[in-house]
Amino acid sequence: MNNNQPLVSILIPLYNQERYFEKCIRSVCNQTYKNLEIIVVNDGSTDKSPEILAKWASRDTRIKVVNKKNEGLVAARRDGFRHATGEFVTPVDSDDYIPKNSIEILIGHMISKNVDVVLGSRTQIIGLIKRNNSDNSESFPFHTVITNPELFDKYYLNFFGKGFFSIMLHGNLYRKSAIDNAMRHTKLCCKEISFVGEDHYTFMKLFPYVRSMYRTDESVYFYRYGGLSSDHFSPSYPSLFFLSDERLKLLDYYKLEEGYESLFEEYANCVYYHAQQLLEYKKTDKSGVISFFKKELQIRQLFPRMKEFFLKNGTKNIGIHLMINSDYEQMYDYANSLMLKRCNSLKHRCKVLFLRISYFIGF
Repeated sequence: MNNNQPLVSILIPLYNQERYFEKCIRSVCNQTYKNLEIIVVNDGSTDKSPEILAKWASRDTRIKVVNKKNEGLVAARRDGFRHATGEFVTPVDSDDYIPKNSIEILIGHMISKNVDVVLGSRTQIIGLIKRNNSDNSESFPFHTVITNPELFDKYYLNFFGKGFFSIMLHGNLYRKSAIDNAMRHTKLCCKEISFVGEDHYTFMKLFPYVRSMYRTDESVYFYRYGGLSSDHFSPSYPSLFFLSDERLKLLDYYKLEEGYESLFEEYANCVYYHAQQLLEYKKTDKSGVISFFKKELQIRQLFPRMKEFFLKNGTKNIGIHLMINSDYEQMYDYANSLMLKRCNSLKHRCKVLFLRISYFIGF
């Protein structure tokens, strides 16, 4: 091992992934870049994942095991960050895996470009199908170092629907000092965000503490598509509503008024989509959906601002028009019609069938 190589900490939150974890940990341990600290946070797993972890930890002294009670992905990542001693850090989800030269590629760009974050590209795994998830149309350019103030002024609005670049945490390499700085000054890991929206929240909080960034089109991460969970009811989906509140606070703090409209529209879409899920998976009936609408619009800090904005500026969005007028009966009819249209479409039926097949045959 070259002692001049900087230490890279790889963080793996682990919870009940006995089916996929072996492939994940093997891909990490077999990296061409050797100066690694592999931190696996066992988040109270109840399956055979801890046995697999113990086997690999006995083989590779670079693996550090952190055992804790189950608190969810966000808390596991938080504890991983706290235990990391490397100059650079990257998270890997325990059901995904990485190419053998992944860290070598990322650290090469990190050192040669001298940036705080290197954004990698990903390959999406859907059953036995691999699909490059890199998109040349994304607004953040490839092979270009972007520094502040341009980085913040031009690209922070990506987190509020104005433009786009990847907001997934995995597949990227981060300078640990930037993460430490963010953790000192903000709530980087938030327990209210669980399963849905956690990457968006964390990267959004981290971004103001990043001084420079570089993006490569080289695939450095194999991301396993959610399979059945992508078309099943998600009880954690309402965490996106809390995320909307947090995003509004940041827009206010940084005086980014141009982000309001996109944020409000995304919030409305999330409300209606959750109502569709409640109906599709028969979690409640019409009265339950209407009760959800009433409660959500009464407690959500964001809603009065949203209502004021669209009353002043107008909107052609039918769903938003119904929301600002608190027409709960029509909101229900609108959500129900969207659900029926989606579920009865040939595209949706084929997608569900394909995901089911892929889940059972994909490894």
